[in-house]
Amino acid sequence: MSYPSKAAMATARLAFAGVLLTLGFGFASHPLAQEKPAAAPDAAAKVSATPNIAAAASLRYSLDEIAERYAKATGKHVKLTYGSTGNLVHQIESGAPFGALFAADDRSVKKLAAAGKTDGEPVIFARGELSVAAPKGSPVAVDSDLEGLRGALAAGKVRHVAVANAETAPYGRAAEEALKHAGLWEQVKPLLVTGENIGQTATFISTGAAEIGFIARSLAVSAELSPGIVSAVVPSSWHQPINHGLAVIKGAPAETKAFVDFVRGPQGREVLEANGFAVPSP
Repeated sequence: MSYPSKAAMATARLAFAGVLLTLGFGFASHPLAQEKPAAAPDAAAKVSATPNIAAAASLRYSLDEIAERYAKATGKHVKLTYGSTGNLVHQIESGAPFGALFAADDRSVKKLAAAGKTDGEPVIFARGELSVAAPKGSPVAVDSDLEGLRGALAAGKVRHVAVANAETAPYGRAAEEALKHAGLWEQVKPLLVTGENIGQTATFISTGAAEIGFIARSLAVSAELSPGIVSAVVPSSWHQPINHGLAVIKGAPAETKAFVDFVRGPQGREVLEANGFAVPSP
């Protein structure tokens, strides 16, 4: 069997995205799918007392809730910007006025530290899990060992498999590693629909645009997505650990550090664990 070239696959994905918009799926406007660049840095933004936080899309529900608790406890608010870890790192390297980065891996924050852009050493604040998920009513059965996907592929029941961009999204890398471990990567590759971040990937699945896909467990168990999907956790031994790293950016105001401490404190741990993360001891 021959597979389409990378150029052909990219063209197909663009066409597919256009079809989704025409049909009204509107994933680009969905909160999970949005990835907005930060405003250009300026002196006022750099010294702003309101913490300006960058975070991986897999953390949206957790950090939104933690920010609400922080506001109730302190009367102070934070600004949260979500996207793929790789794109957020690029923005910080270009001078975007973020005070901290909550990443979906640890190598990205280590990269920022090596470049001298962090205040102190990065830490791992949570460990995530990869879930395989399908919209309810999908012809693909969902199970941890991907046997349902294997059978559906053999029966020709799969047209689209949603994953995040492995170049910028750590959960996308984990999905590729898991599919290779299962011996399904070459079969799945021509069917891939690639989200720019894990939030957009979740939207592909929840809208039925893809029969099956791979997302963060934190999204799969969320109150917004879980009622409309079926999911299972992929064995962690099938991919590299998903260590969520945290870095405070050099020059961040004290208020940013206060929010970071709150995330790493008892209330932050409670929310993170409730959303499917494992939290290492401080």
